[in-house]
Amino acid sequence: MPASSPPSAKLPVEPSATPGAGRAVESQLAESQAADLTWLLNRAAARMRGELDTVARGHGLAGVRDWIVLTALGVEGGRTQLQLGRELGVDKTTLTSLLDRLEGDELVVRRLDPRDRRARIPEVTAAGRRLQARIAAARDEAEARLLAAFSPGEQRLLRALLTRLADSTAASGPCL
Repeated sequence: MPASSPPSAKLPVEPSATPGAGRAVESQLAESQAADLTWLLNRAAARMRGELDTVARGHGLAGVRDWIVLTALGVEGGRTQLQLGRELGVDKTTLTSLLDRLEGDELVVRRLDPRDRRARIPEVTAAGRRLQARIAAARDEAEARLLAAFSPGEQRLLRALLTRLADSTAASGPCL
């Protein structure tokens, strides 16, 4: 079933013969997109992800997903791969490939779960923790660059509002 177009996609794109109509359509399109919270959040997330992909790659990782997994493992250990995948919204196959790569780089090790020997528990190595800390510092610099147009108060407000929005539902979707 084809996805429906956002309201902004239904605006006319060909200017009429009326002088200035092209600017009016462009203005209407811009206003529609500015009012579309989903579009704005997606664009903001894409900009942030692009910056963080660059940061992660600059530190030898495949991208921001690797860094997010390292961070998640560092925050709370003892979770099986299956639990980690559910929490991050990553399917088993993708997470296994990602962990294989991190393990090959000696940033993660996997041990057997003592409660279920079929399951594996990934853990961050000392090298993984050091890399995660270096990337976190670079992430802070990237965020500062992206948010430089905002005052410190606006930055705090943005974080507070996004935190409330992110925490407002029990059903969390994929974060990767």
